[in-house]
Parts: sequence; structure tokens; C-alpha cells
Amino acid sequence: MTAISPWLDARAQVSGALPAIECDGNVIDYAELRNRARAAAGRLAELGIRRGDVVALLLENGIPFAVLFHAVVISGAVLLPLNLRLTPAELGVQLRDARARLLIHGGGALSERARAAAPPGVRCVEVADTQRAFESAPESVRIDATFAAVRPDSTLAVLFTSGTSGEPKAAELTHANFQWSALASAAHIGADSHDRWLACMPLYHVGGLSILVRALLYGNAVVVHAGFDSEAVDCALDRDEISHVSLVATMLSRILEVRGQRPAPAALRCVLLGGGPAPTELIDRALALGFPIAPTYGLTEAASQVATRPPGARAPAAGTGLVPLVGNELRIVDEDGRDCADGDPGELWLRGPTVMRGYRERPQETAAALADGWLHTGDIAIRADDGTLTILDRRSDLIVSGGENVYPAEVEAALLEHPAVLDAAVAGVADPEFGRRPAAWLVFHPGAQPIPAADALRRFCRRRLAAYKVPVRFERRDALPRTASGKLQRGKLRPGTPLPD
Repeated sequence: MTAISPWLDARAQVSGALPAIECDGNVIDYAELRNRARAAAGRLAELGIRRGDVVALLLENGIPFAVLFHAVVISGAVLLPLNLRLTPAELGVQLRDARARLLIHGGGALSERARAAAPPGVRCVEVADTQRAFESAPESVRIDATFAAVRPDSTLAVLFTSGTSGEPKAAELTHANFQWSALASAAHIGADSHDRWLACMPLYHVGGLSILVRALLYGNAVVVHAGFDSEAVDCALDRDEISHVSLVATMLSRILEVRGQRPAPAALRCVLLGGGPAPTELIDRALALGFPIAPTYGLTEAASQVATRPPGARAPAAGTGLVPLVGNELRIVDEDGRDCADGDPGELWLRGPTVMRGYRERPQETAAALADGWLHTGDIAIRADDGTLTILDRRSDLIVSGGENVYPAEVEAALLEHPAVLDAAVAGVADPEFGRRPAAWLVFHPGAQPIPAADALRRFCRRRLAAYKVPVRFERRDALPRTASGKLQRGKLRPGTPLPD
């Protein structure tokens, strides 16, 4: 396969004076980003990093993360972005499994955690200056043909994901995977050289990395926030002429609470809404205010986006009307691998140029996940006769109750229609008669008084759901376990004290 020139070099040649990254009042254009990334690539070379070596980042959102992302790409190394929420023990497992050689980390608490996590043989280097990322290349290091080209099928990043089995594995995503994903996304939601992406989700997540690649390929600016703050995002939407932003449902809900009845800014063209099906009521409320909501389904193994409802389009329910991105081939199959009829639920299989190479150092898991060239997603979906998708839930989260299938996401969507419910999670609990029954864990709005009793919640659900889908118990929680990208972690739900009737 023919090698390709680094994307950043090509972008800097044609858009050098355009803003590339903005963060905390600091702005660097594409020419400066290219220069700083090449200098950082020189530092990597000085530290012995060669093509194919794994470089891990334990960094907060900011300019240094973006610079080092591009430096790793330029050097032909492989990026391992680490989740800032993991413990040293969990970080150590990922560093070992990915066979990392270098760990670049922030200062303070991140430095302590990095050094506690690093296995023998992994060198730790701190980025001490939050504005300058590791970029003082000595005169003896030449930035030349060593960094001139990469193969499209070579691995760009390894990202840990629970995959289809629940056990964390490192998905290997290639340069071509990210490039095809960015091109297909742009064809679907539109792209313009003046677009401005707001990155308020973690850059270490596949969705965050995808924003950096999309912006680079189209010469867009990325406005980076250190994390999600509803008031800061609300301000940025109005002040910074943001055209695109990626959110999950809880983020959107908090932004709407801050904005009240103020309509969406005129510059905003797309709100990618991922992390699982969002409540229909929430989407309708946002659409009524002019927010161009684009519910989307994706997964790490396919470099983020797979199918998305066009921005601003309406659909009868959450998770419906999703249009597959160009280049993706989809199948809905039953338990025997036979194609389901339109309208019947089955497992979603995916094939196309965004699908990962496989799981790093896991040949058996790779063979199972990519059987016959199709990625077995483990997600349950329905295809309508017009080709659009409805995503129901993960197969592993499916509750089989007395022979009936209960999809937790459907029950959660119904519960979120209750005016007192801020967040909801549903999972199966053992039942001697039915095998499993649904139970619900709820977070209530701070001002909700009184908290509804269990019997009232059951009556509310019965008006919206078949009897076998109604939770048999309800529990109150201050917060629900979610990943950094906002996905619900139902496996971490534990029974406690139920709400009284």
C-alpha cells in the first residue's frame, strides 16, 4: 500500500494562518501546530521512539494533548490515550497490554498516578508547562524523511474498550480508519472550512480524537475545553461561533437548563448526540429551540460514528431514523447468523473502511469479533424498509423475562419522561418465576419534591410500557455509573434500598 504524507504538513501548507486549536484564551494556527508537533516528534526520536512504538498520553484536554497527538502521527508511532479516571492499577494493565514504551503525563496528581502505574520498562516523562508540550528538540535531532510518510493501513491509535464481551481490550485503529470516518461524517453532516468544533468531551476518547482528525482534514478550528461545564459550554456556543459540538444526553439536558428558553445560536449547524439513545422528550425540547440535534450511534471498533440521524430531523422515538454513513455495510442477523427481515430485531453486523484492524495482542477475540470480515457489534438493532436504523440496546444488557425480551434503553427512555427524573438506569435482577425482571436506578432533579413513590412510578410506566417491561423495584441514587464518554455502565449497578410504595 502506498505511503501518505502526514496530514498536518498538507494542511499547514494550504491553511497555515487559519486557527487550529483554541484553549483558555490561547490560539495557535496550523503553521504553529505543525512546527510544534514536528519539534515534539523530534523529542520522541531523541527518547528512542521509532515507528510502531506505543506512546501513551495521560493528559488533560488542552493544546499539549493536540500537539502530542500530531507528534505521534508524524513519528509513525502508535498513540495510547489513557482515561484520566482510571486507577493506577487499571492504567498499569493497559500500559502492559498495549506494550507501551513511553508514558507522557501531566504534573501534580497525574504525575503521581503515572509513576505509580508505569510497569518496568515504561519510561515516564512529564509535560511540566501546560502551554508548551514537550517541544524542545535538540539541534542534533533532524526532522527529515524519518517523519515523511505513513502507511494508511498502519495503526494510528490503540483505544481500550469493553468491546462485545465486557472485558477491556485495545482496539487498533488505523490512519485509514480515522480518515474514512472523517470523510464519511463530513458527507453526512456537512463540512466547511470555516466550521468551528467545540471539544468539551475527553480527547482521550475516540470521539475526541475524531474531532481532531475531522478538523484537520477540513482546516477547521477546534475550541477545546478542559472538561464539560454547562455554563462554559453555553457561553461558548453564543460567543465563539461554534458550528459543531458532540454531546451526550446528560450534557444536553444541563445545557438546556442553563439556557432556559433562549434559542440555539444561528452559527450552530450540528449537535452530534451519542452515548446511547436519548429521551425523545429531551430531543424534542432541543429541536423546538432550534438546536440541530443529530442522534448518532457509534463504537470504538468503528472509529466512532456509524449511523446518524440528519441534523434537525425529527423521528417518532429516540434511537430511530439513523442513516448509515457512506461506506458502511450493515446486516441485522438472528442468533444463527441469518439476515432478519426488515422490522425484526437482531444483532448489528458492520463491514467497511472504518472497522478496526483488530484487538491488539488478542487473536482469538479478534477472530470472534471480525468473523467472516464482519464486525459483530453485540448491539441489537432494527432496520426499517427505508434503510434507516433503530438502535435498541446491547445484547449483553438484554433482559429476558418470562420469555419476553426487555430492552433497558426503552424502559429508561420511558422513565426519563417523568418530570422528576433526571437520569435513569435499568438492569435485570434475578426472579424465581420469570428468571429476570427489570429494576430501575434513578437520579431525581434537585428540586423534585416530593420524590415519587415506587407505586406512582409503576403506574407512570404502565401508561407507556407493556406490563412485563415495568420495573419491579426502583432505587434512588445521587449519580449513575457512566464512562467518560457518557455511556451508562449497567454492570456496575448494585441493589440497595428500594423506594417505598
